Amino acid sequence: MSVFVVSFRIADEQSTYGTYSERWASVNEAIQSKAVGRNYWKQTTSFFALQSTETFASSLASAINVSSKFDPAKDLLLVVNLSFKDYKVLGVNNDADIEAIMALR
Repeated sequence: MSVFVVSFRIADEQSTYGTYSERWASVNEAIQSKAVGRNYWKQTTSFFALQSTETFASSLASAINVSSKFDPAKDLLLVVNLSFKDYKVLGVNNDADIEAIMALR
């Protein structure tokens, strides 16, 4: 079990996975469903803090991807494990600075 922060961006365009609204709502639901006791913080747009039974950021990112309409060819997901030095970027990332920033932890 670990504590995570999750941030995501859904491309504002149609995808084979659905419309922007459908994909955004499904990613929100997928993240909420992974929270222990459905206890999470989501006071800012497209950002969650939660505790999950997942141990690794890659596992949580994969679970969100599989259980939602997230389109890795268009959208972007960042999962950071706050319990361990672990993170996962999934989808379209055109800025490699995240790797340098995460290496500073």
